[in-house]
Amino acid sequence: MSKSKIFQEEDVKKWALNRIPPKRHPHVQGVVESATQLAQLYVPDQVHLARLAGWLHDAAKHLPDDELLRIAEAHNYPITPTERLVPMLLHGAVGYFIANDEFGFNDQNLLMACAYHTTGHPEMNRLAQVVMLADLIEPTRNFEGVERLRQLAMQDLSEALLLSLDLTIQYIIQKRQILDERAILLRNKLLIDNRA
Repeated sequence: MSKSKIFQEEDVKKWALNRIPPKRHPHVQGVVESATQLAQLYVPDQVHLARLAGWLHDAAKHLPDDELLRIAEAHNYPITPTERLVPMLLHGAVGYFIANDEFGFNDQNLLMACAYHTTGHPEMNRLAQVVMLADLIEPTRNFEGVERLRQLAMQDLSEALLLSLDLTIQYIIQKRQILDERAILLRNKLLIDNRA
């Protein structure tokens, strides 16, 4: 984040909640709460960015596929073949771009946290990992294994991410949906790192 400009969370919150459909507000607020808790544990110097990413992560989720692709292309975002097939995977990055046009963040950590909160990425940093996990464990989430995931998230970020990927990949396979290769690469990286 630019040292010359501190972004007021209230402004970002107001902007995001005005864009996001009201039915998603509890989820977004839950992600902010969970991201705050996790950031305090794992990236205490980036709590402010974790909260901003929480407000922004779904700011473009309601946009149609063609608009997600258009905005990503306009910002020279490297769209993967999977994202071309499933443009909804772009909603995190596009939400960041729209907010960046409004606020001028120009922050790669914030972009990464927003862009990879759905799929993960093998090169994602701890802030992005925190936001990805917060999106899955926030209080309104209710799926088999979420309580175990919430407990593990407070103890071991890598193990919690690994479990979250296992659960997500199993769900996507059961639904016979397209699986983003970055999730598999992240899962493999976590397994390799845990063995080292």
